[in-house]
Amino acid sequence: MPSNSADVAIVGGGIIGLATAERLTARGASVIMVDEEGATGGATSASGGLVRAFDPDGTHAAWAALSCARYRARGWHGTWPALREHGSLTLIDHRELPRAKAALTTALKTAGALLSAAPAADQQVDILTADEIIRRFPGLDVPNHLLGVLEPHAGWLPAKDVAKALRHDAGSALRLHTTRATALIRSSSRIRGVRTELGPVHADAVLLAAGAGSTALAASVGVHLPLRTRAISYCLFQCEKPEGLPTVVDRTTGAWLRQWGTDDTVLAGVISSRTDVPAAVRPGVPADEERRIRTIVRHRYPQLAHARSVGGVTAYDALTTDGPGAVTAWPHPRGLVTAVGWNGGGFKIAPAVGDHTAAKLLEVLNR
Repeated sequence: MPSNSADVAIVGGGIIGLATAERLTARGASVIMVDEEGATGGATSASGGLVRAFDPDGTHAAWAALSCARYRARGWHGTWPALREHGSLTLIDHRELPRAKAALTTALKTAGALLSAAPAADQQVDILTADEIIRRFPGLDVPNHLLGVLEPHAGWLPAKDVAKALRHDAGSALRLHTTRATALIRSSSRIRGVRTELGPVHADAVLLAAGAGSTALAASVGVHLPLRTRAISYCLFQCEKPEGLPTVVDRTTGAWLRQWGTDDTVLAGVISSRTDVPAAVRPGVPADEERRIRTIVRHRYPQLAHARSVGGVTAYDALTTDGPGAVTAWPHPRGLVTAVGWNGGGFKIAPAVGDHTAAKLLEVLNR
């Protein structure tokens, strides 16, 4: 096959694009990936890498549970980095508990049914009161109206290392073109590939998985994708004895934190409301954003009130303006599939999304 032709062209070298590419090549398809930053150079490079089966909104509950199980199994071939099972603690208002329980029960049953050797089947989940959380994790401070959904066997992964493992697993059937995609190619009612700054890439199916960058490419063939960038900043703080600290996601404030590794550093962030920011990853965090993160997160992890800042990153994600992220096989033009709009949660569900998206693309190829 010519170097500029493949069964599928994927625009976007992040975790969703790579997870899809690996599943496509595992099923015999050839793939060209187009990304001007190269694989893992965009938002994935700055991902916090949180992994848990619990999706409080229930929107992607089954995908979250399936992906947690796959991460625990170290991927499809046992080649991915081992999950850092520091535990995952999701803080919710006590009024959310009935819906949360229903979403989690359904998700774990679905994952157990779909996985043949299901590590999801033994996914332990405990519901803790505020007092129980403080006793179990003395460094945390949780008000009485909150409950914690604790998954002892969840945690986090270094996102870039997982992405590298996916690329390795995909093998020679995945080729990377480090260039910018400028438009989609169509002939009549059918997608035929992608135009890039280095020339055309020919394919009978195209996946757009480039976050907010997918919008202009979709528009080149008349498809509307309402996406925009949103600011994300992560700070590193030097803390005393963070070992034993689980990953923490606070639904009530938008804060999250986790251990940075094995040393005395904690990674922390808070959801931002700033949108339409540059799609760039830069080292460092502005002073006002660091203060905002510290001010909010210290209410759950008081050490951060006076902990020394030792770095961080300013990045972005892509969010939808009309609903949750989705995988869509478009009827017009045929051959176009989009997988976008994960609102910063793409890493958590990437294995399941990649498997689902690959199946959609193969359906498109066989029509």
